[in-house]
Amino acid sequence: MTKGKITLLVGLVTAAMALALAGACGGGDDDADPTATARPAAATPTPTTAAAMTEDEDTDDMMETTEATMMEAPEFTGSFAWTGAVPSQFNEAPMLAARVAAGELPKLEDRLPVAEDVLVIPVVEEIGEYGGTWRRGFSGPGDGQNMDRVMMDHPLMYDLDGATILPNLLKDWEISADGLTYTFKLRRGMKWSDGEPFTADDFIWANENIVRNEKLNPKKEGRLGFSTYGPVLRKIDDATFTASFTEPQAGFLDEMATYRIAGYTLNGRVGAPLFAPAHFLEQFHEDFADMTALESMIEDEGFENWETFFKNKIDVHKTAESPNVGAWIVTKPNTGETWEFERNPYFYAVDPAGNQLPYIDKIEARLYSDNEVHNLRGIAGEYDFNHRAIEFAKLPVFKENEEKGNYRMILWPGDATLAVSFNYSYGLGDVTETPDPEIRKWLTHTRFKQGMSHAINRPRINELLYFGTGLEIQPTFPTWSAHYPGEEIAKRYTQYDPALASQILDEVGLTEKDSEGFRLRTDGSGDRLTFELTYTSGWTPTNNPAELLKESWAAVGIDVRLKQEEGKLSGERRGGNVQQIHLDGDVNAREPTGLISGRSAFPAYSNWYSQRSGSYTLGAVVAEPDQSDTAMWRLVELSDEAAKLRYVDRTANYIENQDITSEHLYYIGLIGHTASANGTIVVKNNFRNVPDPATNGFRAPNASALQNPGSGRTVQFFFKGGLNDAGY
Repeated sequence: MTKGKITLLVGLVTAAMALALAGACGGGDDDADPTATARPAAATPTPTTAAAMTEDEDTDDMMETTEATMMEAPEFTGSFAWTGAVPSQFNEAPMLAARVAAGELPKLEDRLPVAEDVLVIPVVEEIGEYGGTWRRGFSGPGDGQNMDRVMMDHPLMYDLDGATILPNLLKDWEISADGLTYTFKLRRGMKWSDGEPFTADDFIWANENIVRNEKLNPKKEGRLGFSTYGPVLRKIDDATFTASFTEPQAGFLDEMATYRIAGYTLNGRVGAPLFAPAHFLEQFHEDFADMTALESMIEDEGFENWETFFKNKIDVHKTAESPNVGAWIVTKPNTGETWEFERNPYFYAVDPAGNQLPYIDKIEARLYSDNEVHNLRGIAGEYDFNHRAIEFAKLPVFKENEEKGNYRMILWPGDATLAVSFNYSYGLGDVTETPDPEIRKWLTHTRFKQGMSHAINRPRINELLYFGTGLEIQPTFPTWSAHYPGEEIAKRYTQYDPALASQILDEVGLTEKDSEGFRLRTDGSGDRLTFELTYTSGWTPTNNPAELLKESWAAVGIDVRLKQEEGKLSGERRGGNVQQIHLDGDVNAREPTGLISGRSAFPAYSNWYSQRSGSYTLGAVVAEPDQSDTAMWRLVELSDEAAKLRYVDRTANYIENQDITSEHLYYIGLIGHTASANGTIVVKNNFRNVPDPATNGFRAPNASALQNPGSGRTVQFFFKGGLNDAGY
């Protein structure tokens, strides 16, 4: 690429980030109302009738009249909160109208919720067109988040500002004056994808028979999903239930809008869902099934017991026959070369013109063998929209091939930071690999890590990987957030100073070196001090960060051995507390490094905290922090306290959290707040309604907690012309 093209590219990247910043400042965390206890008010809905065709009408006429109603969309203001009237007529996709005519489906009016309870979702550019197959890529059965993020089956969702909570699957909510009871309203008449009623019973059944079942969730004590919240659920009527606590838990509502208490797609397979299809799952549950039939199924499918069999059936990515409430339903599971989905005929949302969403008929994800193959497919124009594992470092190549591949690049700058974690809990607990005490000595040595941080050539990493657009920063909130701790904390120990780094390493006792200049162990063995640096294939912007770290540390005499790990294996080793130093492509500032999200920084402590609080744990290896470790125990306290606060009220808590973690360097931040982690998006030119900070200025929340790209409302994405550019 020529110098001129690189300059233009940097300008594009910088402009996208600047516009995202501007959009955030206009409606981000700073502007959130911390006193809000109910959903944004909507205008009084008008009576609605559904358009339906009778069986004796001509099929061609039916297909014509059921095309998406093309009206001029109301101007999109940067919010998905609909304050207009509910449309007066509903329309459906031609493929569904054909099934109605064939007698395979009920009429649209019998599939949607009652008219006034239908969710209306504004569109970013225009009213869309029905049809087409959305082509994506996936890395294997362990890549569940690839599609969890697309389904939009969360009970609540954040708006584009990342702070305002909006209705989604749930219609409304109220919080009691004492903060102990949440009352949630469902969308009356809503149904599962198989047409069965979706009611409060599905919430109560899931809570009593899955979440609180000791065989399925031992010692979880009712905690939902990945969260620390275990409310008691009670049914009021078919469309109303309550969630009650013994003391105020203000953060509960926020987690209802994040992956921690997400939809059935994600938290079903985790085994602790807020709701589940009781009518389908009872046949696999020992408390409800005919045991003779159940034991026969368990044996036929090769499972050891009903618990493991049940957990397989509750995973919708593997169980195509399972009903769901997401926008698309699985038609071919993720265990083969392709992973396929088809629109949910009972989806509960429409656009402002009354067209049932989603616009897109099908999704087809192709398995890729490695990340290089995946990115080459994107460059060749084989994907319609793909945000996952698209390498920011390859942006120049993507830009050069835009016209040839008939696509455009969109950047969603995120809250995340590329960081390297020194496993502070390394070797503790019932680990399966014998720990090295010399390695543990240095992984827990704060002054040593300060030296290692100063040795990192962040300017070089920033220039080579991010074209100079990233921030050389610790894993803190971005500058546009109310929770940003200030430069003193955010920039701590990030100055590139190899002379200072060498001085610090000498001061801590690493003075002896071998013939190649590498520092020796201090245990008298005479061997070189060598650390293992692991990184996960496809989950970091490129392999280069690890190589650049190795280069920086070699310059001050520290040797590292690089080890690439496949995603599932990396997660298992991380949860098993055997990794030493790990490169993290997505340390998300939305969840500062408290105990619940310690992951690579101190997995055994994080697992201990998760078990202590009853939330989801990444592994079985646990260790309780020593009582003398006041900093770590303060993180425990801050994590406990944060759960009792609304997200917008956590500023003081989060700033203290960031102060502790940047001082003790559990994570060492490299480059932050770029589009590299799930925000570098290849998009076909006819794939529309995608929020683009560079063209319309609207911030698109790029945060794991918010499950992007669902935060951009994937159901209103569509193909101009109704088909992908391959013609289907």
